[in-house]
Amino acid sequence: MRYFTFTDRDSFHHPQIKLWETVLDVRAWPKAWRHVISVNIQTEGAVRRSSKIECFFTLFHLIHLRFEVHILCLKEPYYASFKIEGDFSGQGRWILQEKDLRTDSIFYLHLQSHHRVLRLIAFLPYGKRLIAYSHKRVMLAGKKMILQKVPDA
Repeated sequence: MRYFTFTDRDSFHHPQIKLWETVLDVRAWPKAWRHVISVNIQTEGAVRRSSKIECFFTLFHLIHLRFEVHILCLKEPYYASFKIEGDFSGQGRWILQEKDLRTDSIFYLHLQSHHRVLRLIAFLPYGKRLIAYSHKRVMLAGKKMILQKVPDA
């Protein structure tokens, strides 16, 4: 089984707390994030440590991915760690660092796929590049959601 490691770095002209609140409002993802079909939080209230979030995403409008995110650690408003199980399994971290009216965001994912189509694509000559491109498209759509939804400072 092949592993995929993604590191996404962005910088925003918004306060760290506003980014944190916007991203952790996962119930709003399906309305604003193009690749998200549905999200279901299995715990009451806001996302917190030990929350379980069921996600249903689409890639290229053809591949549907179901997975569950288990929040392992939340240190508001700058650090989150989680594990993922389902069509993908692995772990991730999200780190925010505010400095000089900017907030840097670093998102790490280390995953393996259990989805048959993605596993097949990964073994094609340029398959890993195609999967990396798809991941980049999903994350760019997520960034667009953040920029549209984050309240002005």
